[in-house]
Amino acid sequence: MAPNSVRQIATVAKYELLKYLRGRRLLAIVLLTIIISAIFLIVPPAIGTAYPKDPTDFITRVLSFLSVLSILSATFFGADAIVSEYESKTGYFLFPNPIRKTAIFLGKFIASVLVSVGAIGLYYVIAVVSVRVIDGSIPPNTGLSFAYSLVYLFAILAIAYLFSAIMRSSVYSLVLTFFTFFLILPIVDAVGSIAKLKPWFSITFASEISRYVLQSPYPTDTVFNTSTFAGPSAGPQSLSLVQYYPEIRLSVIVMAAYFVVAFLLAILIAKRREM
Repeated sequence: MAPNSVRQIATVAKYELLKYLRGRRLLAIVLLTIIISAIFLIVPPAIGTAYPKDPTDFITRVLSFLSVLSILSATFFGADAIVSEYESKTGYFLFPNPIRKTAIFLGKFIASVLVSVGAIGLYYVIAVVSVRVIDGSIPPNTGLSFAYSLVYLFAILAIAYLFSAIMRSSVYSLVLTFFTFFLILPIVDAVGSIAKLKPWFSITFASEISRYVLQSPYPTDTVFNTSTFAGPSAGPQSLSLVQYYPEIRLSVIVMAAYFVVAFLLAILIAKRREM
């Protein structure tokens, strides 16, 4: 990449970061992270419940909000990054400048990554410090958990940028991004448990490795909740559910594949899109 292009990307990233710092979304994410962490730390003693004695159980409980925080970060900082330039007509002032659309895209994406990683990092810092202070130790594989959460974050940010490059409305892009990861794909994962189909291809299912990697030994697929009921014609029938757990190596590959495909498609569509 030419030095001039690198400077252009850095300039776009710089002003995008300034926009986030001056806006309310970053403040909302930071406040939400602190409030949720405070709830996990303050509510148990307030209602007379002891903290988990196992540091792993403790940090897993605190990190249970991690998926929602990642989805909110992708929604706030990625879902309307491209489409807003077209919807608000600011592209008429930005695109005629001697700067490539690719540089604009990369600068915006880097800024989104930085603020999103900052939010996830803050959440992990609070969790690790809390566990260290209360239980006196840090669970093994905490660093791996953070690394896997970043892989998931990069992937859903790329998908959010893809939605932003395709959509004609910021509202549609925001709603589609949030509900895809918060509702639609989790429903697919749940249906897979009932239908006994392991949803290894689902990015939300793969993202769970960031929590499960903290457990030792790593959990394996389990059949449970078996019951017998009267069938309409064939007599007694059994019903069982399967608790599937994502495989670490396969899940990393799946999330990386989502990132590469979504990122390349997003940058290609954004480059060719016209006002």
